[in-house]
Amino acid sequence: MRQERAELTRHALTMAAARSFDRSGYQRTTLFEVSRAAAMSKGALSFHFGSKEELADTVRREACTRTFQATELLRAKAQPALQTLIDLTHLVAEQLANDHLARAAVKLSRELETPPDPEVNPLACWRQVFTEVAREAEKDGTLRPETTAETVAEVAFGLASAAPTDQAEGGADPHERLSAHWQLLLYGLVSQPGPEHLWIAGTESDWLRVSGCELQKAE
Repeated sequence: MRQERAELTRHALTMAAARSFDRSGYQRTTLFEVSRAAAMSKGALSFHFGSKEELADTVRREACTRTFQATELLRAKAQPALQTLIDLTHLVAEQLANDHLARAAVKLSRELETPPDPEVNPLACWRQVFTEVAREAEKDGTLRPETTAETVAEVAFGLASAAPTDQAEGGADPHERLSAHWQLLLYGLVSQPGPEHLWIAGTESDWLRVSGCELQKAE
């Protein structure tokens, strides 16, 4: 029971830190701000995290872990690998738009010196899973022979990471934008005969749920 309580406390502090880092960045976020957001004492925060740097590292690692877990859920589906790649673009676009944890991890990786390790660097993590899934699509014959998995992965990741994240300022819905781009791209990517059905809008209706995110949508 005590260990479970400690894990819940650590998790709450990590999520509070993610919201703060997402909103204010690393330099402007204080440990007092994080403890107050989590409704806990600074002593409780210090017990679980020895420094702000350790807290930032935990946020980045947790974001990467969630991405790997969500990817495994998508890859476990009985569907073509190219469909999984389409789904991944929608997942990443949703994370960048509405997941404080993913957004904070990206911001931290840009503000702080971060090794290209997919276990701690969200950009490296995404690139790895995109490449792995694209290679699966190449192996199962879905892609045209003249295309390479690495190129397809790079294009798909570029689409996902470039999707607009601020609809409040007039940005288009990221999923609508991705669907429109996929509709154009598939003609040049898919071998003939290709898969019978590919859903350009993705196969899920709640991408925050898939990402394992129990946070509120980012403001």
